[in-house]
Amino acid sequence: MNAVLYFSCSGQSKCVADDLAKRLDWELFETKDAQGCYESVAVVFPVHCQSYPAPLKSFFKNLCADNVALIATYGRAHHGNAIYEATKLLKCPVTAAAYLPAKHAYSDSGDTVFVPEQLVKILRESKKGDACANIPKLRKTPFAAIFPATRSRAIIKIKMNGNCTKCNTCGNVCPVNAIAFGKPSSKCIRCLKCVYECPKNALYTKKSTALRIYLKKPRFDKILIYTSKG
Repeated sequence: MNAVLYFSCSGQSKCVADDLAKRLDWELFETKDAQGCYESVAVVFPVHCQSYPAPLKSFFKNLCADNVALIATYGRAHHGNAIYEATKLLKCPVTAAAYLPAKHAYSDSGDTVFVPEQLVKILRESKKGDACANIPKLRKTPFAAIFPATRSRAIIKIKMNGNCTKCNTCGNVCPVNAIAFGKPSSKCIRCLKCVYECPKNALYTKKSTALRIYLKKPRFDKILIYTSKG
């Protein structure tokens, strides 16, 4: 089976996965629902603190496929070294990879993710035995790996308004079991999946001054695609 697997919090990576699955005519699943061994598989995920999302660590270690493509969406600021670090966990060959610019999860506005036809063509032609992609180790900013979850909790707060009906959708969708009935715990990684998926818009965020300044910095739209040829 060929499949597109995705991990998405703000919905950006899900949009990419949906688009790829339709254009490739592949099956579509969330990473939490992945099972068995695949032929060709594309894994779509967001960059978190310039690396892969912490909840995906065990998924990458256990993924079974003949060949894998890693596609990371990033908030048009810094993609860090997410794909290279993810490859170090995988036991199967990574034959293609890409960084795609997207709306930052903490931003109130942004453009729709663009999936280039070149990437679709590479995935469509992928097969068992393809050479591994040349994925370089890229630079990260000095503080990217220093207590990322703690730093995220310091710069953005999750608040609750009177719309909450105690449905606990937030707790059910949280990838790290860090919130219940609108109240986040110290385990929260600030992926904001709870905020984006609350059916009553009962959760909202309060950004620190430092984060507001950061989000006003110039964004860029650089697409990086890696194959065995570079």
